[in-house]
Amino acid sequence: MSLYYLGIDVGGSHISGALVNAKTGELIIESYHKAVHDSNSSCSEFFKCCEELFSVVMSNCNLSNFESILGVGVAMPGPFDYENGISKIYGVQKYDALFGLNVKQELQKIADGTPVYFINDAESFAVGEYVRGAAVNSSKSIIMTLGTGFGSTFLVDGIMQDHSEEGVPSNGYLYDIPFKDGIADDFFSTRWFVKQWNEINNENIASVEAIAKLANENDLKALGLFDLFAENFADFMKPWVNSFKPERIVLGGGIAKAAPLFMDKFLGKLNSENSLDVKICELWDKAAIIGAVAYVKNKQEKEISKNKTVRKTEQFLIPEKKEESSEIAYDAYPAFNIGKGKIKEGYENLAQLISQSSSIVIDGYQGIFWDDIIKSIDKELAQIGKSARWFHVDAAMKPADEINGMLEPYLGGDDPLFGKITDKTLSDWFDKDKLSKIVKDPSVDINIVVGPGAALTGWDAPILYIDLPKNELQFRARAGRAGNLGMEVLTDNKSTYKRFFFIDWVVLNKHKEHLLPNIDIIIDGQRPDNILFMEGEDLRAGLTAMASNVFRPRPWFEPGAWGGSWMKDHLEGLNTNVENLAWSFELMVLENGLLLESDGFILEVSFDTIMFNNYKNILGDCAETFKHDFPIRFDFLDTFDGGNLSIQCHPSPQYIKQEFGMPFTQDETYYILDCKGDAEVYLGFKDGVEPLDFEQALKHSQEKSVELDVDRYIQKFEANKHDLFLIPHGTIHASGSNNMVLEISSAPYIFTFKMYDWLRLDLDGKPRPINIDRGMANVNFNRSGDTVEKELISKPYIIKQENNYTIEHLPTHKDHFYDVHRYNITREVTISTNNKCHVWMLVEGSKIEITTQNGISQIFNYAETFVVPAAAESYTIKNLSDIPALLVKAFVK
Repeated sequence: MSLYYLGIDVGGSHISGALVNAKTGELIIESYHKAVHDSNSSCSEFFKCCEELFSVVMSNCNLSNFESILGVGVAMPGPFDYENGISKIYGVQKYDALFGLNVKQELQKIADGTPVYFINDAESFAVGEYVRGAAVNSSKSIIMTLGTGFGSTFLVDGIMQDHSEEGVPSNGYLYDIPFKDGIADDFFSTRWFVKQWNEINNENIASVEAIAKLANENDLKALGLFDLFAENFADFMKPWVNSFKPERIVLGGGIAKAAPLFMDKFLGKLNSENSLDVKICELWDKAAIIGAVAYVKNKQEKEISKNKTVRKTEQFLIPEKKEESSEIAYDAYPAFNIGKGKIKEGYENLAQLISQSSSIVIDGYQGIFWDDIIKSIDKELAQIGKSARWFHVDAAMKPADEINGMLEPYLGGDDPLFGKITDKTLSDWFDKDKLSKIVKDPSVDINIVVGPGAALTGWDAPILYIDLPKNELQFRARAGRAGNLGMEVLTDNKSTYKRFFFIDWVVLNKHKEHLLPNIDIIIDGQRPDNILFMEGEDLRAGLTAMASNVFRPRPWFEPGAWGGSWMKDHLEGLNTNVENLAWSFELMVLENGLLLESDGFILEVSFDTIMFNNYKNILGDCAETFKHDFPIRFDFLDTFDGGNLSIQCHPSPQYIKQEFGMPFTQDETYYILDCKGDAEVYLGFKDGVEPLDFEQALKHSQEKSVELDVDRYIQKFEANKHDLFLIPHGTIHASGSNNMVLEISSAPYIFTFKMYDWLRLDLDGKPRPINIDRGMANVNFNRSGDTVEKELISKPYIIKQENNYTIEHLPTHKDHFYDVHRYNITREVTISTNNKCHVWMLVEGSKIEITTQNGISQIFNYAETFVVPAAAESYTIKNLSDIPALLVKAFVK
């Protein structure tokens, strides 16, 4: 059986197609068909024309199905998202009805699932001429189409060039380059000829061909118009030719057919400094078809070897169902039970819900695999006989350059880590007029608009929201499968994360907060092959139940340059086939998730969702101070058999607000959960350390890659289990090796100014960023000598002692806005929240049970963190083991 590719060329007034032999690359002439099409007709008419074209081309070669078609290549005018097949054609008076539409999805349905690829029509034309036409064997060439629009492609050895090559405009596009009182497209397209002629002669001629016919009959006005065109074209092209220095120029399009009328004058005025060969195309309307097929072949060959990894991490993807076990010693997937029948599974069930409406909005977080979800839902809709049109809201986004310009003040310049919290909202990413152009197609059963910001279209429709945990977003970004809002995926993960933290997460969270009361269906988007969802009312009710009782966030784990082995040895449910684990993010509002459980299914939403819905219930008397910013953070720093943390400090409240836009700073404590050997903590300066001497030593170490004599400057203290070291902002500090630190802190967590990092490389083989100048601007040299032991090592004392329990106060520093109590419970104790939120961890013992006054009970294990909201009012903690249970409690003072 012969194998073929199907090439399609979408033009301004036609759609043409043909089969190309997969082995020889030759276009099958008898298969060629050209269909007249009105580009201003509806999207339904467009797809009807495509379907008829596909059928005619196939039948011309006696093919009844797509079994012998390896792929479909479509040459499409721009602007267009060619990678994802989404139309961005806007304001050019053609194909307006396709704006925002997932054209790829629709054409793949017509082609019975055959892969469909898109290429810019000008590029496709150029590649076709390079493969089999007038540009064959040219090392450098500019291929241009002069027709209903002005297309251009710059090739080097057949490869399209963007603006990174000298003399090449962005994407190789010349059409939007300013020229005279407009842009190039205004002067080198059919409409220029028609407009000029009709203004001169007060006639209504509609084509260049008619004007060329008059010129060939020696009409002086027509000849003069072609002369003017040649002069303009030469003036415009001369700087690009002199800069790029092409070996060949190839002209195509309707105007090129009249080349004898302007070519000599064009070449004479161009007067290129180099030997330049200008040719008229050879393949004409077949070039774009051949180029589209060549693109498909190349694309498919690359996809065979393409890395299919969707997430870059050694930690497991969360399971769909929770395995209950009373023997578990640490639960990596803690969930809050919301009752039976609340969480649904599968695309089939979701499609059934969607099918009940004529239009749907599917909004969501950054990093969602929209293509996979769309394919799966669309397949299930087709199974129940429902037709759908899929529109993508990101077609209405502003250009990336404009977005970058808007965000420049928040990006921190060349700083690899730090920017400033943006005050923008998600709507600032979008062109409001373009949003209004995403319009429903009345000819189908269901219209669906998707993507982050889909609700901004203002469609009166049910809102589905797909959430994604921020750890999974980072794993996808590291694998090159997710990027920043309105941007291509970057290879620099630090830049991607910086933009996530200071910009993307801020605006997406605001948007989610705004939508939350009106979300009809919430979807967990982290499992590519399946989907879990629940009704918005059940979500909000579940969050409220959480916020009135007790809950535990889902922890997640990361390796690090100094990471250790304690968590691998002590915590269940983790992938232990890793070199080390450095962090466990136990309680971090910015990045943790919350798990809701029903019938064993576990659906995750971001921690901030409960803050948007219930911050007053959770925070109680400090709710209006912190609002959605949960104030306290618990995390693990594991240096067992690992290395020392960097010598570091944290910014002052004034500095963090002014420089980074954060509402409060990072005041820490180190609670020593476990340690071994000669474990130590670096804390405060030695007496007599001079700031200038210390700064010079740091910079000398960094510049010359020589070790810093840390012991000359920094004090070290022996670390023992259950010690609490106090690290208010400005304190120089680090955990030494062989510690398992429970870090109890105020919530910001990336604002660590590393001043010395032991000359080691990060896990990516690159030096970790050092911030000596920022550190020196914040470090407090008065925290030195005997003052350190007196003020920065907590001195516990008993504040209450009963038969069943003892309560100790572990005083924090005056700069800490939170305090720490430690409970030693032999049997049980009942505690009142007093309108405060309590954050707990079991730091000694094996298992406790907590029961709120509402009758909700949960069991927590050693080293697990849990939160009792202020609204719980009263609760009882019962020790379930034979040995005393030791717990620490943190709360806002």
